[in-house]
Amino acid sequence: MNKKIATLIAGILLVGIVSAGLLTHFAVITGEVIVEGPVFYLDGTHLDGGVYHELYVNEIPPEEEIYFWDGHRLVFKTENLGVDEFYQAEFTMKIWMITNNTGNTIQARIIKLDEENHESTICEVINPVSIGAISSFTKYTFSCESDSEIDLSNYDRIGIEVWGNGDENQEYWISTGKLYTDGYSRVEVSAI
Repeated sequence: MNKKIATLIAGILLVGIVSAGLLTHFAVITGEVIVEGPVFYLDGTHLDGGVYHELYVNEIPPEEEIYFWDGHRLVFKTENLGVDEFYQAEFTMKIWMITNNTGNTIQARIIKLDEENHESTICEVINPVSIGAISSFTKYTFSCESDSEIDLSNYDRIGIEVWGNGDENQEYWISTGKLYTDGYSRVEVSAI
């Protein structure tokens, strides 16, 4: 009886091995893979002692408020990405802001920065975004799309530039790291 059971198990294993060998030789295994794009988080850390701030890749920053006013700009940039190209993408910016006057507007663009911080536009938000929150931080969402794949060198970085559109009496604050009901100030990337 034990001999029959052992023979049956050996036969099942042999059929399984032969079937697997035939599958890899005569068939193609297909499947679907879902790839999520990176999320760039705005951070308040100053770089180079000036206009540049950190832009973390898939890393949540500490809570900080960044102040700027019309006539000045903020640029958040990643570290060197170490890649040669980036797929054609939609960049959705979700930024928590307040301002000193209702109706102030900001503008934003996604940029590529080389080793010397020379900037080139990847895409720009077409219409200025009206910022009306004056008493508590409010999330503003806007987006733009690249025209094609994005050519990069190993030393290039991705960045977001934000600036006000009014006179110098208009003031803005961005909250970078506070966890709100819909997350941190960030740029979400999705393939087109």
